[in-house]
Amino acid sequence: MRSFHFRLDRVLDWYGNQYHLEQARLATAMLALEKAQQQLARFHAECLAVERDILSRREISARDFSALGLFRLRAKKVELELMQATQRAETIVRDQMQRVQDAQRRVRLLEKLRDRRRTEHRYLEEKELEEMAAEAFLAKWDRPSGLAGTTRRPAPISSRPATAMAPSSHDGSRP
Repeated sequence: MRSFHFRLDRVLDWYGNQYHLEQARLATAMLALEKAQQQLARFHAECLAVERDILSRREISARDFSALGLFRLRAKKVELELMQATQRAETIVRDQMQRVQDAQRRVRLLEKLRDRRRTEHRYLEEKELEEMAAEAFLAKWDRPSGLAGTTRRPAPISSRPATAMAPSSHDGSRP
């Protein structure tokens, strides 16, 4: 029997490459999300530092209060933009995670199919080997024996004449 060869090996390799590519894209998307989250956290820290600096002064001029008000308006706008960027990055990560799961599912499906086919192939090989062993064993019985004549194995029941297998009469007497 021929050695095992999975016909879909090239497809499995391609799916495996796609899976690794999707994982790399996920890593990139996660880095982008982390960067967006860090920018937002850094921005919050900077805003807090500016407000503490202004409010910790003994005397705050009207001009500083006005500047603080404008700063807060601008900060809210920038914060909103950074939060939207973070949400977009989270959406991209979620979508990419789904793509990775889909690619992984395709790879696992083909791997299971390959394993099942390999098991079937192994079973058929073992069956063929058993049949060859049985034939060799039976061939030994069919050869003439070196003792007193020839020894042959009995014919299988299915090949015996029908008269030999006919049931005895049912008259209640035993033969």
